[in-house]
Amino acid sequence: MNWNFSEVSKSFLKEDKGKLLVDGNFGIEKECQRIVSSGDLALTPHPSVFGDKTENPRITTDFSESQIEMITPTFNSIEEAYDELNAISIEVEDGIGNELLWPLSMPPKLPNEDSIPIARFSDSEDGVNMETYRKGLALRYGKKMQMISGIHYNFSFGKGMVDYLYEQFGNEKDKRLFIDEMHFALARNFLRYRWMLIYLFGASPFYHSTYYSVINNEIKLIQKCSQCCVDVIENFNKYATSLRVSRFGYSNTFKHKHSIYFNGLEEYSAKLRKLMATKNTEYSKLGIYRNGSQIQLNGNTLQKENEFYSSIRLKQNINKGETQLDALEKRGVKYVELRILDLNPFEKMGLSIDEMYFLQVFMLFCLFEGSATITEEEHGVINLNHHLVALYGRKEDLMLQKYNKGAVGLKLWGEEIFERLKDVAELISEGTGNERYLRSVEKEYKKLFDISLLPSEMMHREMKKNNENFLEFGTRYAIKNSQKNIMRKT
Repeated sequence: MNWNFSEVSKSFLKEDKGKLLVDGNFGIEKECQRIVSSGDLALTPHPSVFGDKTENPRITTDFSESQIEMITPTFNSIEEAYDELNAISIEVEDGIGNELLWPLSMPPKLPNEDSIPIARFSDSEDGVNMETYRKGLALRYGKKMQMISGIHYNFSFGKGMVDYLYEQFGNEKDKRLFIDEMHFALARNFLRYRWMLIYLFGASPFYHSTYYSVINNEIKLIQKCSQCCVDVIENFNKYATSLRVSRFGYSNTFKHKHSIYFNGLEEYSAKLRKLMATKNTEYSKLGIYRNGSQIQLNGNTLQKENEFYSSIRLKQNINKGETQLDALEKRGVKYVELRILDLNPFEKMGLSIDEMYFLQVFMLFCLFEGSATITEEEHGVINLNHHLVALYGRKEDLMLQKYNKGAVGLKLWGEEIFERLKDVAELISEGTGNERYLRSVEKEYKKLFDISLLPSEMMHREMKKNNENFLEFGTRYAIKNSQKNIMRKT
């Protein structure tokens, strides 16, 4: 976009438009595994009380029959979305009986690969397609990787905000084109600075031994590429913040080396469609049918667009018969989906409302900051920073690569970013009188210099203090966070 941070932020202050910064639509999707009291994965079917998975808009499954997905509608305030997630959580806990909700992103104790239940759907065309897609994921990546869970945060800017930016900076450009460019610019900056969210909110530094086969397979791949990296990579357990978003987690970025940079809708669409149309030798050899049953949708690099794992997605409301990409091409970007958040075991909902306030400030920073197009070289550096923080974020004096400026300490770079975040939060405070956004920024800023405040480090210290392993820690918090347990205490 042809603006800079100072220019945009000052315009809101000058025009007394601070209230527009918090207008929008907000929604949350939360995945988590059902477990039994021992911490083992629950192998029971999705509770029938929730009805048909394809027809219940609030409670469904993700990859596995054991993996509950809770979906709020969109609301005009953060508070309403958060309250609705709490209401859905209570409904889910009532419906699963004596089972519990696993509070961590990395999976609980898993059975053998063959015994992990893929989500089952109805015999309708949509149901068969959804189940076949999941069979394909299992075939390509293994079921265990698919058992990782997280939180997706959906939001869109309010109409008043978009109209104001267009009025100030549209320069008579077509409005839909301006809105698309605005969102793609935001997405590029989100990619550049997402390492900060991994550092602040990463909460998956450990895994259960039943997941080790996935870790070991990835180490073998690294070893084939570069033996000298193996000793370094094997030390990640000391410093990791988020295995979920690392190459040991839910990612196919390394496998296919996707080069989708969010430089514009036309380029984004063309590259994604090419990946969906390009036959993959490895996947084609696996076959499409076995024993008369379809085992994947096709043998292409991506079976469909959902298989492109990205930490952010730009989306549009879809009509019947459309794919998400169809809808984007026809009507442009409507809202943003953030997919980088781990489940925080120290919060019953998996995230706090303060985290949601902070995310609003962070996304405004990404929007206001200048956003040049991403080159192949910069994309490599972006991914490097992402994985450095995911695997070594708790390491003292970790160095990152600042774009076009060489190595920089995480803390030093973080201070620069927080100066901008504070500016945005102060704009909100002046425009609305609401200090919670500013307090959320001040709270997160402390984590730059005190790693004991990081969820990943809190997990490490608490497990060490209690002499707990991963399974014991997760099971204890599953019980602690249970609404039934909370009600008994009161």
